[in-house]
Amino acid sequence: MPYLPYEEPGITTILSLTSFLLLLNIARYILDRLLYCGIIGEILIGIICGLPVGGTSWLSQGTQETIQSYGYLGLIGLVFEGGLNTNLALLKKTVYMSVSVATIGLLMPIALSFILLALPFNGGEGTMYPSPLAGFSAGASLCSTSLGTTFAILSSANMQKTRVGVVLVGAAMMDDVVGLVMVNIVTTLGSGGTGGWPIARPIAASFGMLLVTLALGPYVLRPVWRWVASHFQIGGAVISENSKSTFRQTTTRVIHHIPHLGFILSTAVLIIYVTIASFIDASVLFAAFIAGGVVSFLWGVQREQLEDDTSPDDGPSKMYEEYYKAPMDYILVPFFFVSYVPSQFIRGGA
Repeated sequence: MPYLPYEEPGITTILSLTSFLLLLNIARYILDRLLYCGIIGEILIGIICGLPVGGTSWLSQGTQETIQSYGYLGLIGLVFEGGLNTNLALLKKTVYMSVSVATIGLLMPIALSFILLALPFNGGEGTMYPSPLAGFSAGASLCSTSLGTTFAILSSANMQKTRVGVVLVGAAMMDDVVGLVMVNIVTTLGSGGTGGWPIARPIAASFGMLLVTLALGPYVLRPVWRWVASHFQIGGAVISENSKSTFRQTTTRVIHHIPHLGFILSTAVLIIYVTIASFIDASVLFAAFIAGGVVSFLWGVQREQLEDDTSPDDGPSKMYEEYYKAPMDYILVPFFFVSYVPSQFIRGGA
């Protein structure tokens, strides 16, 4: 049977990876302290080291593919953190402003791109004018917003919970969902198709997931989480001593002895939402943000249930700092930004 033999990596591989990680973190630290733009340093390092500029002279193609995959995990975790730390009440109040910002950010690039239709371009076949599809494609490529960049900049400037930060987060989330629609429109029109459902499916699935979550939150998730928090120890909750049945007592003792239960349940929520979004063609990043909001909401329900002054005031943030922050800040997020530019790594030129 085929198998993967274990081989110790050579000293060249070890030094390449360690120096690569150190260089990423040093560049980000210096630029964050000076200009609050550490991600620019990571992007530049990625351009220099990856395909097509650096090729495989420093990092092999397989290593670059692995870094890209782990980088996307970092992006999901970054958006999940945004959902945990976003003020949901303020987001609800500023939703119309977020819609306005997102609409302008979507329509302006597309409108300006149609100016290209009036500009002649010299080619091998003489003077030519761009087609409407080319103009629309150019505008669609400019209207999308990078969620990872948005959350990283807001986090470095400590603006995630401010009114401006919440407005930008809402607009970025909408742009991400509509960006999927734009990609489908360009793909469908470019292939000569006219189907409406393949184009509308991502936005219908994404906002459908949001509406289902909003409907289930107060009527299903809140009661279930209150029952769990009142019987099991999750972030400070006290186990009920009034368990009447032997089965409940046994279950309570077993779950009480599961370490890090709050982290496990929070991560399970994230995995469930991301998996569902992937299967229904919704935005995976939008699902990660919703998962963060759900965890933050449920933690608030838990604080209401406990009525204990010694309970954690900001459970989601503390959970994230304890379990996610170190690997995210020093490995996964740098891996995302270093593989961020489409012209580098395996996507070279695509």
